[in-house]
Amino acid sequence: MVDQEKIHYQCLSDNPIERTYALEELKNLFSFLADKQQAWNDLLRLTNDEYESVRSSAAYFLCSAFSQMPDKQQAWNNLLRLTNDESSEVKYKAAKVLGSAFSQVPDKQQAWNDLLRLTNDEDNYVRYKAADTLGSAFSQVPDKKQAWDDLHRLTNDQGSNVRQCAVEALGSVFSQVPDKQQAWNDLLKLTNDEDSYVRSRAASALDSAFFQVPDKQQAWNYLLRQINDEDWNIRYRAASVLGSAFSQVPDKQQAWNELLKLTNDEDRYVGSRAASALDSAFSQVLDKQQAWNDLHRLTNDEDYWVRDNAASALGSAFSQVPDKQQAWNDLLRLTNDEEDRVRSSATYALGSVFSQVPDKQQAWNELHRLTSDGDSCVRYWAAYSLGSAFSQVLDKKQVWNDFLRLINDENSFVRSSLNYSLGRVSIFMASQAETDEDYKRELERAIKFFETSAKEAPDGWFNPSQFCLPFYCSFHTIIFKKQEAREEVNNYFKEAKSGIGGSESKKQLIEVVQNLAEALKEVQNLEKLDLSGMKDELNFYRKYFDRAAELMKCTDKKAPFATEVLRKGLPILDRNLRDLLEEIKEKAKTVCKISQEIATKEIACAVNREVQKWEIGSQEEMTQKIEDLIFILKSKIPNLPENRYLLNKIETIEHERNLTKQYDALLFVIGQIPTMKIISEQQLDQKFQKFDLIFNEIICVKDKLNCISFDISKIKLNSADVISDLETMKEELEKLSKIEGLNTLSIEKLDSAQAEKINVFDNNILGRLDEIKILIHEFSKGNNEMYEEYSWRLDELKQSKLDTLLQRYSAVISLIGFVISGISIAH
Repeated sequence: MVDQEKIHYQCLSDNPIERTYALEELKNLFSFLADKQQAWNDLLRLTNDEYESVRSSAAYFLCSAFSQMPDKQQAWNNLLRLTNDESSEVKYKAAKVLGSAFSQVPDKQQAWNDLLRLTNDEDNYVRYKAADTLGSAFSQVPDKKQAWDDLHRLTNDQGSNVRQCAVEALGSVFSQVPDKQQAWNDLLKLTNDEDSYVRSRAASALDSAFFQVPDKQQAWNYLLRQINDEDWNIRYRAASVLGSAFSQVPDKQQAWNELLKLTNDEDRYVGSRAASALDSAFSQVLDKQQAWNDLHRLTNDEDYWVRDNAASALGSAFSQVPDKQQAWNDLLRLTNDEEDRVRSSATYALGSVFSQVPDKQQAWNELHRLTSDGDSCVRYWAAYSLGSAFSQVLDKKQVWNDFLRLINDENSFVRSSLNYSLGRVSIFMASQAETDEDYKRELERAIKFFETSAKEAPDGWFNPSQFCLPFYCSFHTIIFKKQEAREEVNNYFKEAKSGIGGSESKKQLIEVVQNLAEALKEVQNLEKLDLSGMKDELNFYRKYFDRAAELMKCTDKKAPFATEVLRKGLPILDRNLRDLLEEIKEKAKTVCKISQEIATKEIACAVNREVQKWEIGSQEEMTQKIEDLIFILKSKIPNLPENRYLLNKIETIEHERNLTKQYDALLFVIGQIPTMKIISEQQLDQKFQKFDLIFNEIICVKDKLNCISFDISKIKLNSADVISDLETMKEELEKLSKIEGLNTLSIEKLDSAQAEKINVFDNNILGRLDEIKILIHEFSKGNNEMYEEYSWRLDELKQSKLDTLLQRYSAVISLIGFVISGISIAH
């Protein structure tokens, strides 16, 4: 149990160690604290701490706490105040938090104006962070025209770092800017800025803006100037833009020649970037022979960085190279390069082109040799490439022996790569499985390998298992666990999406599994989807299966084995969905047969007749079937204490949104029908007569209570009279609590006339309690403790949902007893 009060007092401590400890507790436990507002106030207090380290850390944590605050506008205002802190560190972190908090602020326009005001702050960093946030905030601002004018103004700011952020924001929001020509002119102007960093950012911004520029020729002319800029950083950015925007360039042959020229740049970073851009540009060059000759020449370049990128480009362009034998020879040569970096890239390329190589045995021999290379990065990519090549290698036993040797490699990232490849091999085996058992076994083996790979991989290292592990876990959960753990699947999806990066095939694979999850969600009724436009005859989850199958056509070439694994899972999922219904039908049929008593058998067989009609249908149809069955059960099962648990279960089914849980509860309820308590018609008449007696007793008490009044003007604050009336009221209510059967009588069981009278009675009592509240205020002047305690109890009583009349009146009796005691002590 988190002791929030203790944390709060530590925040107020004179001891800086205790305040620091309290801050750590707030950071670690914030989401578990009951009173978020107090926790937020404590954080704010710590941002004013005398120690700058405490103030700074508290300000930075506000970012995480912000999303959990009920009053986001107030929290935003608190952050704005911190941007005026005397500590530059606190201002720095508060300004940084504003960026992540913007999307959660209710009044976006006001928040935008606040950020604009901060772009004029005297602190350079605050101006910088405010300008930096404007880019991400632009899409959320209602008035785009005003926002664009503001951005345009910031491109002329006197602070170079503000201009940097303004130009970067301009590049990211270019597609949303109303006046694209003016925005383009601003970008061009900033490419000539006196500050080299501003010029570099402007060149980078052109990358995202290039595709949307009205005048492509003008943009191309500008890019040519950037390629020849004296600043290497500008040339580097220009090479990047040229690579990504190559498809939009008017003269592709000239663009290719410019890239080649940059590969010989005096700065090796520029040359390397230009060489890597050849990768994406190769497929769009008309003269493939000339392009191939250029690429072949670069594989012999004296700069190993250029050879490194040429090896990567060779792997990507292999399928389009006119002379594949020469390209293959170049790759083999590069796998023997003296530089580790070049061998590493060539090894990766070797794995990617394995399927296109004429002599696969020779290719396999090379990979086998590279698994023993002295450089761990080369071994990493060799292990990775083994996974790509496995399905096409004839001697799979030899591959397996290499796997076994690498599993004990001294480097954890090599072992990580190896386990990732073993996971891919298991996915391949699952795609070839002929039985459900083999399929499930291989899929689970793959998940274990991916899990080991993820654990072995060093932080920040390339690790494709970060996608594969949650991806296949989510799929396995959907197929074999019937999505009993909804949160588990959602978490897998989040993890998998974070590992997608820029991969289109991974995005499509995720969409496949999400469609299968949606199919199961519909069966389980996890969400109230709007399906009013769906045709009744459509098998309601089939639309998701069809969409999944359609997406699999797109992923077939890029991820054939993963796609086949998903495809093989469809029939299993389909069977799972139908099995849920069949189990309920069988249970209902059995209970109908075994029920002995006539009344019980009638209920059991009525349920059976209803359930046997069930088929997989639309969301509306399935919901209606559940509602129909609940109506039958509630109308036929007597409302007796012995049946209370069963009736509560039926209530649970009615309010449950997960169809699987509804079905599980139904199975239980149907199974309990033979054991439930059935009441005869004679017994029922006797029970109604008893209810009538109880009702008459309540009305009698109501009449007596009407005679009691706490009008202040009449009683003139005589405590003895007040106590006397209160005790009379308490005694009359206590008589009710002794009535047999009141503990099972709820207002829902009464007819409308009776219910109305009871409601009048309850309101009468609450009116008396409100009068008592006024009296207590008068009696306790100078001491509000009793008044506040009574007010709190009365409010709690009014808001509570008490099931039976006994519970209601017992709560009132307790409250009146508290008042009598309090007034007696006061007087």
